[in-house]
Amino acid sequence: MYQPTNSPEIIGHNDYMLPEILLKLPLQSLISFKLVSKQWLSLISDNHFLLRYTNLHPPSLSGLFLVPQQRNKDNRNQIEYIPFNESRSEAAPCNGLLLTCHGRKHYVFNPTTEKSKLVPTCPDQFVNKHGVEVVFPRTVASYYSLAFDPELSPHYKIICIKKSGNTFNIAIYSSDTAIWRLTKSPEFPAPQDIDFSKAIYCNGAVHWTKRTPRGLYIDIDNELVNYMPELPRKEQYSCEYFGHSRGRLCCVFTMEGLHYYEIFEMETDYSTWVLKGRVELDALAFKFPKMEINYWNAHFKYQCHVLSVVHSNNGKVPKVILSIPDEIIAHNCKKKTTSKIHDSRLSTQDRRLWYNVYCVHDYFESLYPL
Repeated sequence: MYQPTNSPEIIGHNDYMLPEILLKLPLQSLISFKLVSKQWLSLISDNHFLLRYTNLHPPSLSGLFLVPQQRNKDNRNQIEYIPFNESRSEAAPCNGLLLTCHGRKHYVFNPTTEKSKLVPTCPDQFVNKHGVEVVFPRTVASYYSLAFDPELSPHYKIICIKKSGNTFNIAIYSSDTAIWRLTKSPEFPAPQDIDFSKAIYCNGAVHWTKRTPRGLYIDIDNELVNYMPELPRKEQYSCEYFGHSRGRLCCVFTMEGLHYYEIFEMETDYSTWVLKGRVELDALAFKFPKMEINYWNAHFKYQCHVLSVVHSNNGKVPKVILSIPDEIIAHNCKKKTTSKIHDSRLSTQDRRLWYNVYCVHDYFESLYPL
């Protein structure tokens, strides 16, 4: 039997020392080291090791996925990835997992490891906390969303909202129990213009909004549904972006004929929205002439679209990620500086339209095992 004779070999074969060293490596190096040997591959793929690594290295924002809002056979696989090539100072702890849908089936997917797991379909029949049977018609609308933060729990949860008449019920699936159940929250009415198909998970709660003055959220721990503070929109304002960064809910507003975006953040106690900065589009267009005047729509002068809002290390300075024809730019709201971060790889025809027909999804690198 072969016995290692020098220090590197001894460490490389030591089942105690090797994991402690690998736990300190950056994620991409760790992935590369899977190729060293079968022993290293087995160790790095072990669920216990991956959970320890995830706890020590919270998932970090690495880029954005752009997915066509209108899917068809021609653009089914046309997903553009926008990497953030700057340092990870703009990283934020979040999930690292995606919830994907194929027909009526839902999967939890880790894009870093390319592993996925099928989520059992939410049943149409439950027994509520009072012992009363609740039955939903098979035709009832259902909306799924993912809730996961490895800093709060090693288990992810799936939220399913079921509409019954004019009221809604919420069911929760936990990867810990692998069981669907109704929440403690009673059925509730909701504004007609809330979009339950697009959820934002932040600080242990799932949030929904759209054109309604006040959005809704459910606290995952106590399973209670509450209203968010009224959105800071004036008459005729539209919400161009609703998301989160570094534990802060963010929204971006503009209106027809307005030459700037306003960036707001939610106070951590959910008391109010606070103005954090503006993006002056006239100044931006001077530096980036590709934001040429849109003659087809005189109300919206410039061709641009808000993709995301990210924060610096101290969490105080927001950067707005915008798309303009052919490229992606980042605008620092405090320094009033803007830089290009990505060139689009879409076809010439698609580039003319892509900036306003794509859904945006954050991509967080994570080795969380499924």
